[in-house]
Amino acid sequence: MSNRQVRAPEPNAAAHVTQARREFVRGRWIVRGLGLLYAAYFFLVPAYRHSFAVWTECAAFFAAFLVLFFLAVLLTGRRQTVTFVLFFLFTLLYYPFSQETYGVFVYPFAILCLYLTRMGTLFLVLAAMMAGVVVETRYLGHPLITAEETLFFCVIIGLTNFAFAQQARTNALLQRANSEIERLSQEAERERIARDLHDLLGHTLTVIAVKLDLARRLLSHDSDRARNEIVDAEQTARNALAEVREAVSGYRADGLDAEIGRARRSLLSADVRLTATLASVQLSSRQVDVLCLALREAITNIVRHAHATLCRVALLEKDGTIHLTIEDNGLGGPIREGNGLRGMRERLQSVAGNVNLAALANGGTSLQLTLPLESEPPAQWASRFAGEADTL
Repeated sequence: MSNRQVRAPEPNAAAHVTQARREFVRGRWIVRGLGLLYAAYFFLVPAYRHSFAVWTECAAFFAAFLVLFFLAVLLTGRRQTVTFVLFFLFTLLYYPFSQETYGVFVYPFAILCLYLTRMGTLFLVLAAMMAGVVVETRYLGHPLITAEETLFFCVIIGLTNFAFAQQARTNALLQRANSEIERLSQEAERERIARDLHDLLGHTLTVIAVKLDLARRLLSHDSDRARNEIVDAEQTARNALAEVREAVSGYRADGLDAEIGRARRSLLSADVRLTATLASVQLSSRQVDVLCLALREAITNIVRHAHATLCRVALLEKDGTIHLTIEDNGLGGPIREGNGLRGMRERLQSVAGNVNLAALANGGTSLQLTLPLESEPPAQWASRFAGEADTL
């Protein structure tokens, strides 16, 4: 089982991120405010030393400029596209008032670069705008240096805004991906704990129930054995507490030998004889954990439902594949997949293994677990004692 522990982000860190976002938004609006104050210069220059009528016209243009500026920032979709078109037309309409107002062209382009996602679209818009500026500059008789300055400032400020927006979008995607990874990790950890608790507690409670039932039946004519069964049930309950703690932190199996020993004691309480044949197979710690929990779930099902008298467990390696087979001579019949078998299948899939459950022709059930040998050095042997052993 995995020993991974998922920790939620610290509250202080989350508060720091939220505060940083607020400061960033506040700083962005401060920059926009300063930009608008500077824009007022381009509307005051044509009105300088002119009549009141010219001042009125410039004030009306500046009011229209402010409206288009905020609409371009606040709107989305097609409405924003229409606003940008009107914004560029507005700059072309205002340009004839003075050749010094070329700076107004920078504003719609700079804002648009914050929303563009493709460099090709950026240069296409820049080329179209500059074509309009050059044509209008020629028509008005202004020197071409005005168009060159317009191009220079648009490229510098526009590319800076484009790079800034791309970085902001990338950071947002990374943050979303990190949040999704954290959520999936928490879900995976909860599913692992749920599977482990199902297998561990299901097995333990079954053993306790069988032992107490046996003690009840023996109480009238064999009180000593009944007392021993009650003591075993008490010890099993104490062990269950430790196993629950291990499941929460990350269950680690003691090895197949220890699991076979537990299986022997569980089956003994249900009057089932266990025969184990274990080959000398090298397994990683992860594979041992998976096979131990699968064996525990299989033994629990035999004790609960099989009504068997014999259980056979065999472990062998064939053609680079590990096979663990668990068979019983019980009732057999139709097989319904429950939470236990589903959890077993998920564990085997996590180590590229498979589960095959089938009813035997002469009665009973056969469970076969297969998983590939790992190329990395194994953590331990599957069993210290190779060969066949009758554990009853």
